[in-house]
Amino acid sequence: MVTFHRNGGKFGPDQWKLAVLIIVSVVLRFAFMGMSGSLSHLAAYSILYDLRIKLGKKLGALSLGYFNQRNTGNINTAMNENMEQIELFIAHNLPDVTAAAVVPLFTAIYLFIIDWRMALATLAVVPVALLAQKVMYKDFKPLMKGYYDALEKVNSTIIEYTQGMAVIKAFNQTVGSFRKYKDSIEDYHNYVWEWTKRFLPSWAVFSVVVAANIIVILPVGVWFYVSGTLSIPTLILFLILGVGFSEPLMKLTIFASVFRQILEGEKRINSILEEKPLEEAVIKKTPSSFDIKFQGVHFGYNGKEVLHNINFIILGNTSTALVGPSGAGKTTIARLIPRFWDVNEGGISIGGENIKDIKLENLMSHIAFVFQDVILFNDTVYENIRMGRQDASKEDVIKAAEMAHCREFIEALPAGWETIIGEKGARLSGGEKQRISIARTILKDAPIIILDEATAFVDPENEDLIQDAIGKLAYGKTLIIIAHRLSTIVSADQIIVLDEGKIVEKGTHEELIRADKLYARMWNAHMSARDWKFETKESVK
Repeated sequence: MVTFHRNGGKFGPDQWKLAVLIIVSVVLRFAFMGMSGSLSHLAAYSILYDLRIKLGKKLGALSLGYFNQRNTGNINTAMNENMEQIELFIAHNLPDVTAAAVVPLFTAIYLFIIDWRMALATLAVVPVALLAQKVMYKDFKPLMKGYYDALEKVNSTIIEYTQGMAVIKAFNQTVGSFRKYKDSIEDYHNYVWEWTKRFLPSWAVFSVVVAANIIVILPVGVWFYVSGTLSIPTLILFLILGVGFSEPLMKLTIFASVFRQILEGEKRINSILEEKPLEEAVIKKTPSSFDIKFQGVHFGYNGKEVLHNINFIILGNTSTALVGPSGAGKTTIARLIPRFWDVNEGGISIGGENIKDIKLENLMSHIAFVFQDVILFNDTVYENIRMGRQDASKEDVIKAAEMAHCREFIEALPAGWETIIGEKGARLSGGEKQRISIARTILKDAPIIILDEATAFVDPENEDLIQDAIGKLAYGKTLIIIAHRLSTIVSADQIIVLDEGKIVEKGTHEELIRADKLYARMWNAHMSARDWKFETKESVK
């Protein structure tokens, strides 16, 4: 027999078996913990990857009307906070919550096997704790909805605040005086504070009751011991396990709160995933030409019709200008062509094919946009241009940049073509950003080009370069121009004049001038504005 002398005692075979069992149990515990942690993290990352890809695809398939109706904070919260909560729960909380549920269950079973009377004493506080928990989670769903509404409002105003920083500084506004931002933060703070005050009393009762079961175990155990029906070792066992019994219950309560938050977040993620996308064509059709026809088109959003019975034809390889007062519907018409929205009535066709019968990917491959507000990404200059055609060679990218008069300023940048241009092209001037946008469109080489106020905010020097780039871009294309500077569209093959969502005139520049209606008045106002100059009192004298 192996013996181990310590403090006058000996370890016999039973003790050694117990020691080995303890060591094996500890090793297995940590091995299973490591395995569960690894598996839960893999599951979390896999689920989040799939969810984010699905959300990205869904957002890309929705009409622009969806984004007009939803604030950016709503989408940002769904794609960030709600996603991260799911990842945190699956990767970290799920293994813990499993342990927190299993340990009390097996502990309770074991305690009932040892002594059912003491087990009942140990669990005596549970009904009181459950009652406190019920009070704690009363009206939790509407409260959680209100919390996320407040959070989305904060996220939205933070985005608005940071994006509008130039205007805020220009008008000498501060954080405190930018009322919308300040109010959203205060509303969020007040909501959370009021909810906390409502939640705190029942949480305090729950915490104290769950942790205070020793107050029941000790006197009941002593009474049984005095009466001779309970041994000291058994009493000590219940004191140790009974005190430890409360910790998993506390964790379960916290996890229950987290899980309710996840359910609310999941509801918001699903609200995006369940949105009805633009209908895809079942049969793949390809336009035989690039004539564009609007026939009886009516369109509106938010319950208000903005286009009324629009009818016109744009012949392929010609230029058409859309002009009219602000809000007349020019940009809306242009954005209906690539199905940024679907019409309410009537139809739009390209080459005789209704655009709804053309696969979206195929439709978008035939159309290129140059927007008034240039959208560039926080990436290299090269990648921002190559976005026009992902399979383009470096020579194609450089050629497109040369045609758009970009190469000279690109190669003067600190890292040349590999220069990171910042969010929205923050490191470039307005004219440089517009030329990058045109280079991207040249590279795409789409047969239909839509120019939305492409030179609205550029200086005269850049305007000459941009007009030259547009000339190269538009050669041999079907060109649609939205312009307020009427002098830039006098040579258009067709000018369509809109007012309050209706076509009021059509023709060439000369024909519309002779008609002496809205276009003629706009032209006269435009020419008067060009002749306007600022004069001081001295120059007037």
